[in-house]
Amino acid sequence: MIVLIFHGSRDPDHNLQAAELARALGLGYAFMETEPRFRGGVGVPMFVADGADYRHAAEVATVKAPPLLRWPGFADYLKGLGAQLYIFHGPDRGDVAALGLPVAFLEGEPSIEDAPCVETAAPVVLTRGYIYKKIAAKYSRCQANLLPPLAEQPTFIEYLRRTLPIIISRYRQADIATNY
Repeated sequence: MIVLIFHGSRDPDHNLQAAELARALGLGYAFMETEPRFRGGVGVPMFVADGADYRHAAEVATVKAPPLLRWPGFADYLKGLGAQLYIFHGPDRGDVAALGLPVAFLEGEPSIEDAPCVETAAPVVLTRGYIYKKIAAKYSRCQANLLPPLAEQPTFIEYLRRTLPIIISRYRQADIATNY
């Protein structure tokens, strides 16, 4: 069974949306920080960008996929959202800057606190959990239309349906090929 591995959170909204995203794709799910934990199967880390949490998930995953920012077509997906500002958790380890998009970070530079007010901003997070809520609170000084998290975007679910088979094929460890 294919299992999407998320961070997990004390925020039930994150955990619920992660589970719903996996179910929408007909897949299992697991968390690094809460139950259910990853206990086997074809595990794919689901993190937007590189960082300690992503690297920890990649260690236990059986599909050593990079963060979403390095998935084929993900940068184009983000650009297609048409936002004037893309807000990431941060800090940037180079992947975000490489997108060439106007960005701000909840943690890191350029800071969300100094970001210009725009008509439409896209928090680039998977779920409406703690990080999304914190972005919304900090950016509330602007009257921007905040796009929903990726898990609430039907086009993102379609993107995953198209791209996950490519990622699994490209990054699956050879010794688990028979566990499908």
